[in-house]
Amino acid sequence: MANEISVLSFVRGRPEDAEYVLLPFFFESKPLSDAQAPKWGMTILKAGSMRFRWNEQNKNRSKISEFFPQKEQVPIELIHSKSVVLAEKASDTEGIQADGIVTRNKNLLPTVTVADCMPIFLFDTVSQAIGVFHSGWKGTGIVAEGISLMQKEFGSNPQDIAAAIGPHIGDCCYFVDKERAEYFAATFGKKSVVINNEKNALSLTEANLFVLKNAGIKEENITIATDCTCCTKLQNGKNAFGSFRREAAFLSGNLDNEARNRKMTVQAAFCGYTS
Repeated sequence: MANEISVLSFVRGRPEDAEYVLLPFFFESKPLSDAQAPKWGMTILKAGSMRFRWNEQNKNRSKISEFFPQKEQVPIELIHSKSVVLAEKASDTEGIQADGIVTRNKNLLPTVTVADCMPIFLFDTVSQAIGVFHSGWKGTGIVAEGISLMQKEFGSNPQDIAAAIGPHIGDCCYFVDKERAEYFAATFGKKSVVINNEKNALSLTEANLFVLKNAGIKEENITIATDCTCCTKLQNGKNAFGSFRREAAFLSGNLDNEARNRKMTVQAAFCGYTS
């Protein structure tokens, strides 16, 4: 079975004060130590929006460098695609629009952004390569593209790869129309669609488990965060994560998508070596 965890249980100190969290990869159902592996993680609501565009400045993103002071951040501008970029140096992603990054350079910190969409992380225990991906409903399957690129560039064997599925909107909150539900059931297996309060809801977890296992990743090497970005709350009753569905989806129809996107708290998701 895959390894299920709550991200908030890994927060150091009081979760109410935390701005980010770092977590271990699991391999053969055991957490890998800092000496063995990189960490994966993300900012949470208190850190503020980590929105990224090449033509914009966002002071909040300087916090990411504080979490990994010795690493060079490698950002990318997302377009809800299945495109993955190889980064041998930080400048390799400059000006690029895509939704995933793989690298074997331990000095780099590949970073994407998410807000209900799923962050997925990979670690090749043999080649030491890492990958981070933004997987929205349109981009479901991008992690298979990432695994394929790691095989091509690093000689990765899927059986040696640890994968982690980060916090995202759960089937408790992600209701969809019949057409999208039928597409997911046909493409990513029947388990990817659940009936919740007599409505179709998507399980991005099940959809991506389907993709990962079909790509050859062993289930005991997969970690699943059970936290829902839309409804998970801290002990003080405040929301823990940024969420498009909670913060922006209900806004006036007069707003275009770009205006809606500016209303949500985008989180940074990253993977890197801590030493």
